[in-house]
Parts: sequence; C-alpha cells; structure tokens
Amino acid sequence: MGIMSKLSRGKKGENKVRKALEALPGYHHVLNDITFVDAKNEMSHQIDHILIHPNGIFVIETKTYFGNMEVMENGAWVKTVRHDSTRIHNPLHQNKSHAKVTRKALGSDFDVIPVVVFANNNAPYVPDDNVINLKDLSLFIDSYPYVGKLGKELMDVAKARIEAASVKLSKDEHLENIGYLKEYRKAKQQEITIALEQGICPWCGKKVEHQGFHYYCISCKFDFTL
Repeated sequence: MGIMSKLSRGKKGENKVRKALEALPGYHHVLNDITFVDAKNEMSHQIDHILIHPNGIFVIETKTYFGNMEVMENGAWVKTVRHDSTRIHNPLHQNKSHAKVTRKALGSDFDVIPVVVFANNNAPYVPDDNVINLKDLSLFIDSYPYVGKLGKELMDVAKARIEAASVKLSKDEHLENIGYLKEYRKAKQQEITIALEQGICPWCGKKVEHQGFHYYCISCKFDFTL
C-alpha cells in the first residue's frame, strides 16, 4: 500500500472531527467546508468546520500532522518525524484570520472562537491558546466558558448568516488564490529582509536594533525575527 497523500490524510482527519462535532449532545449546527471571500482583497478563506453551539461559535481548523510537534521559545512550530525536523506554519495565524472573516459574516452581535484540532492527538503545548487534541474536543466545547448561552433562535440566525455569506469556490480556484497570496507574502518578506540588512525599519524608515536575527524598532515597535 502506498503512502497516503497529504490531501487524503487531511480529508480523513476532517471526517474524524466532523463526526465528533455531529455527535455532540443537544441542539447545535455543524457547517463543513465553508468558504468566504474577503471583499477588501478578494482572498478566499476555506474553513474546515464551523460549530454553532450554545457555548459559542467555534471556527475549527483540523491538522493531521504526524510525529512530535513542538513550539520553540522563539514561537516557531516544528514537526519531527524519525529525527527529521521541519519548520511549519503556525496554524493559529491562519485560523485567527478565518475567525476574523467569520465574525464579519455574522455581524457584531456574535463572538467567534478560533480552535485548532490535532486529529492525531499530538498537539503541542501552547499556553493560553485553543490548540487541542481530537480526544479532548467534546470536553473542550462542553466546558467552554462562554459569557452568554446561545438559544435555538440565535443559533439558527448565525447558521443562516454564514450560509448567506459563504460562496461556492472550487478547490483549484482556492489553491490559485493561495498561490497568489504566497507570492505576495514572499515579495513582502524580501522587502523586509532588504530593509533590515540595510539597518532600516521597513515600517517607519528609522534605524533598527537587533540581537542576532531578532530585529526591533524603538520608534514604531516593529518586531521581527528572520
């Protein structure tokens, strides 16, 4: 049997999380594969799951990484498989942007909670952030300290607003969007690197201080690690 593709592993993990969400007791809604397009920059956001529950509205990103997951002191996320370590993107950044566009779709009368679920139960320790293992998902939702409970009527309103704001976008269209965003970020990274190598703050143009690869600007509070 060949090695399972990254895409099929991802789908398998998403199905595990979907089933766990659908099995939660009581009245709730589970919306899967929701896509929003940011009107400001036309970038698409594909969200694995949105749970509308009495304890809140949860925007859930599923991760199916194998191996040992660690978050280093400098904030870098590292995955180690058979002694081979690889730096990966911080999934909290992605999911917080997903929560932001979901909040826009819902309006100011709803709060949104970003959650990253590790389907293989190998989540790293991250203090004060909603990064959990699949085995803890039910307890996490059930015990979440939401300020005010959502009733059936409000949950139905939230579901209708999300469905009205979401769009149908093919996987290829979304991947093309991601490709464009990666190129844009790469260009911005190059601009920042060039400025820092010249000792200039890319935000305000003043002198930057640095310790090793950590750069910071006293004037505008720019802070960056190459």
